Amino acid sequence: MKRRNEQSLGEAITHLIDAGGMREKMDELDIASWWDEVAGGMIARHTLGIRLSKGRLFVRVDSAPLRQELTYMRERMVELLNQRMGREVVKEVVLA
Repeated sequence: MKRRNEQSLGEAITHLIDAGGMREKMDELDIASWWDEVAGGMIARHTLGIRLSKGRLFVRVDSAPLRQELTYMRERMVELLNQRMGREVVKEVVLA
């Protein structure tokens, strides 16, 4: 039985990450590591950068036609990324 001030190591690390304001940066790193799998190899090869800020995922690509094609896929990408994260992290994908 746990005492009131006891917590598991996982809970302590989660608390530390949240209290230190590192959650969003860690989420961004997770998304970047899964980008190839979620977006597909061709899109990943043309991706120049990914940045997460306040639920908005900014994605830079090197091709205007690809950027146009991705506008139609934004909702599905949000869905796939949040599924992978296990919680709602990305609210919107912004293409640049």
